[in-house]
This record gives sequence, C-alpha cells and structure tokens, in this order.
Amino acid sequence: MLTIGQLAAHAGVTVRAVRHYHHLGLLAEPERDASGYRQYGAAAVVDLIRIKTLAEAGVPLTRTDELLHAEPGHFAEAITEIDFLDGATW
Repeated sequence: MLTIGQLAAHAGVTVRAVRHYHHLGLLAEPERDASGYRQYGAAAVVDLIRIKTLAEAGVPLTRTDELLHAEPGHFAEAITEIDFLDGATW
C-alpha cells in the first residue's frame, strides 16, 4: 500500500494533482488507515498514470473520465484516435 506522496511520486505528479483528481471524481478516494492516511493500491497507480497520460496528450478532463471507464477496446481506439488527431481540439 502507498501513501498519497508515494503514489504521486510513482506517477510523476504532485500531491496537489492527486487531490484535484479526487475532487473531480477521476481518482477514487481510497480507504484510510488507523492513522487517517490514505492507502493506495496498484490500481490507483495505473489509474493515475492513465489520467496523467491522457492529460499530457491534450484530452480534456471531462473526456478523461469517459476513457478511464471505457472497455479496453474502446480505450485503445480512443488513444489511436488521439495519436492521429495531432493538434486537434476536443
């Protein structure tokens, strides 16, 4: 299990970004331990890396939520579409 700081470091984002993604509902709030610290698992690392990758590709956060919950085939198609739409506006 990872703390919020460790999660952010693994994904290459700030703790503030992680909290922002929680606020927007893009990243689920994890369980907290007895001390009140958030405890993240491997799935959170994968989700956060996906969010970061989509954001860096220029995908708006409103579309990010759709893609995070997409079936693998739809996600792959959307990523391919993003690659081909270089410079396009969503």
